[in-house]
Amino acid sequence: MSFSLGTWRPRVAVPVLALSVLLALLALVIVPAEPAHGSNGSTSTCALQGTTGYTDEGRQTDYTRFQNPVGTKRVGVIYVDFPDATGTSLPLTPYYNQISGAADWMWRASNGKTWLDLRAPYGNWVRMPKNSTDYNWARGFSWDTHRKYVKDALTGAAAGGVDIADYDMFYIVPTSTAAAISHTPTWVQDPANPTWVWNKATNAWVAIKWAVTFGQDMWHWGYKVADHETGHTFGLPDLYAFKGDQHQYVGGWDVMGNVSGRAPQFLGWHAWKFGWITDSQVSCLSTAHTYSTTLNGVEYGGGGYKLAVIKTSATTAYVAESRKAADNDSNACATGVLIYKVDTSATTGNGPIRVVSNPDAAAPTGNCTTLDMQTWKPGQTFQDDTARIRIHVNSSDAYNDTVWTYKW
Repeated sequence: MSFSLGTWRPRVAVPVLALSVLLALLALVIVPAEPAHGSNGSTSTCALQGTTGYTDEGRQTDYTRFQNPVGTKRVGVIYVDFPDATGTSLPLTPYYNQISGAADWMWRASNGKTWLDLRAPYGNWVRMPKNSTDYNWARGFSWDTHRKYVKDALTGAAAGGVDIADYDMFYIVPTSTAAAISHTPTWVQDPANPTWVWNKATNAWVAIKWAVTFGQDMWHWGYKVADHETGHTFGLPDLYAFKGDQHQYVGGWDVMGNVSGRAPQFLGWHAWKFGWITDSQVSCLSTAHTYSTTLNGVEYGGGGYKLAVIKTSATTAYVAESRKAADNDSNACATGVLIYKVDTSATTGNGPIRVVSNPDAAAPTGNCTTLDMQTWKPGQTFQDDTARIRIHVNSSDAYNDTVWTYKW
């Protein structure tokens, strides 16, 4: 989570544009009743391509490496302990309960399009062959070091009778006594270098593709850390900063940012990337024009427009979406139109999405941060003269916000 538009300002930021001036501008262009968009099954001109070669905000995701987000994902929950950190708690219900809420959260986030089918096929500890301190568990450790841990865990599970071929991905949960297994990273396959585990149940080798390897921070973050990490298996980057103020980019507006944020619903851009919303729900402005779009809150299912996108280059765009205090966002600090900039050339942890600050946003209260308050209300306008774009909020109700997007 790095450099955020929470502190960045465009060259021109206009909080309120006089109605007469706005109408004069709109008189120069056509405002269609229905914004232009790509049809279902096609690629919108606002669908930016990723350029980093791994997790990024590009519309297209390499599903030979990452997991397709739509449908039921069979998740094998494997509990591991170590010679130097034995598991003493049985039954394992407290461990399962700590992460199982991820399934319902993902179901709500996807509006019923993705289900995490969590199963714990081995109701005891799988003993790892090495001490917990021998796995070199440090932030930034190598993919191959991580692979050894995943392979040891699943080799032990398979030897104990678990049919590992039954699962799309694995949640590997360590005993709470293993302090050395501190944080929770995600392991993603390399198709060019497959990881094979012998599956005793079928007497065959099985290629392991995705695993979330929990650490002791799961007891702090709770089940939403599983949703965050599963997002990585779907191809998402981190939205928190790897340097400086950790939540300077998006604050609590997406679970890929602040896991414990007050409005953690996946951004609409991510829902589009996942295929949870279609091209027909995206108002795309890629050439000089003005559109009026009524945006339905991203927390709600059903039809209607979810995003208003203004493409500003081959790798950048501004996005407006409607955020409401509902479902996964029921504790949101602010509601209204959230505006953010997407840059598909920015790498994970370096601000591929940055929320745009509203100079007239309400002051934070309680445990809300300044960035958590950055929604835009009727009568307020964001403008970036360098990018030659403007977003004006025209009206709002409990379920929708209407915006005018303008590119010149």
